[in-house]
Amino acid sequence: MDNILTSLTGGRPVVPSCVDTRQLKYVVEFTSYPCVMLKMGDISNIRKIVAYIHRFEKKVMLHMDSLKGVAKDKEGARYLKQIGVDAVISMRAQNIRMLHDAGLITLLGAFLVDSASVNQTIQNVHTVKPDVLIAMPITVPDVIYQKLKREITVPIMGGGLGVDHRVIDHAIECGVESCAVTDRAILDYYMRL
Repeated sequence: MDNILTSLTGGRPVVPSCVDTRQLKYVVEFTSYPCVMLKMGDISNIRKIVAYIHRFEKKVMLHMDSLKGVAKDKEGARYLKQIGVDAVISMRAQNIRMLHDAGLITLLGAFLVDSASVNQTIQNVHTVKPDVLIAMPITVPDVIYQKLKREITVPIMGGGLGVDHRVIDHAIECGVESCAVTDRAILDYYMRL
């Protein structure tokens, strides 16, 4: 049985992370990636962006902390669910429960910069129970990925500094299931596989 991350990504090793409309159009209309990570949008256009992505039968993974004009509260979470967002990312652990209560798939992002942040992330995963952990940057040491795999049960995604396919391949070898990528050349590389 597929886990929740695989159901979003189709098991692909990368997820396109879109930061502007030009990049979004390319990913949605000219690639076969089944899911799009949105790091753009605001209250005036997010409904149209989500509908546009869905028209191409792709799923929307929205970075809530990058969305302007939508409150980071229960009403904001309900609004995202209402407009059809499939999954929501937040770097703030306190948002995860609220998003989950609204019926959304949740991804907790965490910068793993030292032992304290790794331990806090593990504690947050146990406490707020996200569906997926996004470990950042993708280049964290192998021993950190091993520790995460031992101590948490949710799927792990990588994010940030996916500057080369070898970096992404190494993260996948360490147990990361998919990596968020902005670079078009890397997206094209994985599309050809």
